[in-house]
Amino acid sequence: MKKFYIFTFGCQMNKSDSQRIKKVFEQLNCSEAKSKENADFVVINACSVRQTAIDRIWGLLREFKEIKQKKDIKLILTGCVLPDDKAKFSKKFDLIFEIKNLFELEKFLHQKLDFVTKDYFQTRPAYSNKYSAFVPIMTGCNNFCSYCAVPYVRGREVSRSIKDVLQEINELARDGYKEIQLLGQNVNSYMLQDADLFSNQNPYTHNFAALLWELNQISGIERIYFTSSHPKDMSDQVIHAMTLPKMVNYLNLALQSGDDNILKSMNRKYTVRDYFQIIKKIRKIKPNIAIGTDIIVGYPGETREKFENTLKFYQKVKFDISYNAMYSPRPGTAAAKLEDSVPQEEKKVRWHELQDVMEKIALEKNKKFIGKSVSVLIDKKEPDYCEGNSKEMKRVWIHDCQAQVGDIVEVEIKQAKEWLLTN
Repeated sequence: MKKFYIFTFGCQMNKSDSQRIKKVFEQLNCSEAKSKENADFVVINACSVRQTAIDRIWGLLREFKEIKQKKDIKLILTGCVLPDDKAKFSKKFDLIFEIKNLFELEKFLHQKLDFVTKDYFQTRPAYSNKYSAFVPIMTGCNNFCSYCAVPYVRGREVSRSIKDVLQEINELARDGYKEIQLLGQNVNSYMLQDADLFSNQNPYTHNFAALLWELNQISGIERIYFTSSHPKDMSDQVIHAMTLPKMVNYLNLALQSGDDNILKSMNRKYTVRDYFQIIKKIRKIKPNIAIGTDIIVGYPGETREKFENTLKFYQKVKFDISYNAMYSPRPGTAAAKLEDSVPQEEKKVRWHELQDVMEKIALEKNKKFIGKSVSVLIDKKEPDYCEGNSKEMKRVWIHDCQAQVGDIVEVEIKQAKEWLLTN
């Protein structure tokens, strides 16, 4: 039996895509190898968001050069790959294909197309567990943020039909899944052609808000989470839909910078004030919601003063968590034409400063959970403890836990650290 191994870099969308890739191999009676050395096919599902991810692929290729001397391994590349990188990789891989053309993988493997259709979303994934599932509702992006490669590697926005989304999630509910994670580069710009399939009782006219309402009606599904969302598309209806009973008590809303001049250069289409007004609206109707964000430090033109504006704004909003990145130019993007004016060492200094602020606020936020009860979806079980995420996406460690993986339990919090709550 042939074996495969998949490396996945990047976001949840790439993880979901890898589940579909896995399903193609399984349909051809291939089994998943425990290591790359034991595989006949190795797939690298790439990410071009930062140069570091591309550098890691070059590192893997150096490792495979030695492995290939001992064994015939077919190397396959897909995912988010910029044209320049694709050209450099062209002679290093046996197959390079765009993930939306998943059928090319099946054709490469056995010269037939009897499983994958031209719409790769029609290929049901090999879900990684039995209780929580990624469900992409759209792919691509129309925003063209100046630093971002996504529109060039994923293309323009394409949304799945409401019929397909509801069908997949209803099937998951029937199979016992409790949590659905909706995915897209910009989920709250979700568009569809079959809005007439929405229920007459649906109170929303905004497509994404209306979709959230429909999913809240599905019996068996207990938690609904979505990522990623753009501030410019965070309408009042979407904000209101976040109060629906099955929505998690968490939102990730990318800020990227706390300085208006940098935001303008990034082509983010909102100001710091606009962003803060959105946060105020959300907290007004959902006061205890946990809010995460994404921030880039060292963007071209970010002076010390502009960086400090980001620090001040972070402290003003008091985010629960931030996914911080040091800027790296991506070929073909608008920002790549700008002078990379912040030295790498200074980027590291700023990254650590922001991390320190984040950790201090995270601990301050988490201490407020002490003495309170949180709902936890168990995803890891050990002999003397269980782990899982609360509805606020806080990591919770439960001592003397009798629950099983996939159970949802109430836990009273007695201790809090920056990234961990315990009973």
